[in-house]
Amino acid sequence: MPRRRLPLRRFRHILEGPAVRSLELAAGVLPRTWLWALAELAGGTLAILPSRANVIFSRHMRNIMIPNGIHIKRSAVYRNLVGGMLDFVHLSRKTDAEFLEVVEVKGASNMAEALRAGRGVLAITAHLAGWELIPRAMALLGHRVGIVGRRISGNASAGLIERLRTKPGIEAIDRAGGGAALLRALRGNTAVGILIDQDTTAVEGGFVDFFGIPALTPTGPAKIATRFGIPVVPLFIRRMRDGRYEIDVEEPILQGRFSGPGAVEALTGFLTSRIEARIRLSPDQWVWFHERWCRRPPGAPGLR
Repeated sequence: MPRRRLPLRRFRHILEGPAVRSLELAAGVLPRTWLWALAELAGGTLAILPSRANVIFSRHMRNIMIPNGIHIKRSAVYRNLVGGMLDFVHLSRKTDAEFLEVVEVKGASNMAEALRAGRGVLAITAHLAGWELIPRAMALLGHRVGIVGRRISGNASAGLIERLRTKPGIEAIDRAGGGAALLRALRGNTAVGILIDQDTTAVEGGFVDFFGIPALTPTGPAKIATRFGIPVVPLFIRRMRDGRYEIDVEEPILQGRFSGPGAVEALTGFLTSRIEARIRLSPDQWVWFHERWCRRPPGAPGLR
């Protein structure tokens, strides 16, 4: 009797584990110059392949980038995305001193000031450059750090990322578990990192202006901040021309700055405006392949 063929998805999962382990090993031992040469090759290849991501990129180019005066190459966006993830894996195997030679923090006193109140901090950021490097950099300043994200089981890639994220003592907070774990972390005076630059399913959100077009944006962080008086600190990372990374910690948004009716919407809109400003500084370091403007307000036409 002929053997039954494995379904394609199961076969892919069997291969994924060894492939991810090989990638981790290679990214850990190869020089960063080699890794970025690989990222360059990957960027050029991914940019010409027929894919849904490239369709989304083209749609965003027509509707968002060109009207806003942003002119970037698709291959550059892929290059920075791949290179940032390779750097994350590479630097996870380095000592703290070696890490800090590549990642510099500006505005560290802003985070310290916000945590002085003892209520924790909602650290708001975006999928820019090597965003996965931010938690370790904050932990090296002596702060307790947590990250809110979606836990994916049975996925070797996601398992690698979560293991490397938590390796420096970072707390992983599953957003599917509700707000209890997040509030516990805040009560422990933890700086909790949250990314709000994507349209996240199963998360409460509202439409705010983003590059001139309403975009559905998570409102949970603003709700928690305004209800419990939690300081909010926007912070962003970008890759510099010399290959190092710079994290800029902005001034904290303290209790009372956004209050009363409409405070949640106003704070969410303000944080989104800060994200937009940072993307404009380095537009090829943001993930333009995400369906950021997919869901539209009632009656609004979709992007074409």
